[in-house]
Amino acid sequence: MMQKIQRFGGAMFTPVLLFAFSGIMVGICTIFQNEMIMGSLASADTFWYKFWYVFREAA
Repeated sequence: MMQKIQRFGGAMFTPVLLFAFSGIMVGICTIFQNEMIMGSLASADTFWYKFWYVFREAA
């Protein structure tokens, strides 16, 4: 029984890391899309905004 639990724990290690990475990417993309932080560069009609929008939607 202990081996089954350890095997399950090992299998869940990678998905947990992917969730953390995805959350960090969403946070970074949100910061780069914030017009108060990035200024006019982050307005909705710029390439900058659209570039980070694609990453945020993928994460």
